[in-house]
Amino acid sequence: MSTGEASRGPISPLKHVLLYSWELKTAADLSDVARRLREAKFYVVGARKDVIVATSLARPGVVIFIIIEKEPGRGDIVLIQGSGGPYSFEEIVRAMPTFARIAGIRLTGSWRGQPLGDAGE
Repeated sequence: MSTGEASRGPISPLKHVLLYSWELKTAADLSDVARRLREAKFYVVGARKDVIVATSLARPGVVIFIIIEKEPGRGDIVLIQGSGGPYSFEEIVRAMPTFARIAGIRLTGSWRGQPLGDAGE
């Protein structure tokens, strides 16, 4: 291990974690959101009636969306990209409005996660 490698610290298994708030726009309900994503070539699993998990069939598992309905017609999206994911933070942020349009939702707020050591503790 070189000196440069030692100074970087451990590699995180999570490259990016972002949290968005959402509300329905053109989708009728959460099951309609799931249908729209399936039609757009996403793999979608209904974990519960108020939670769906989705990933792109083109690059399965690279970016995972956990869509939670906290109250009827609105909730949170947790977006996770693993350490091997090819997308920069900026690319993900730019792509989220397109994801929202495809899903039939409107993004209403966001939080962009930072590793604990970088959060200004």
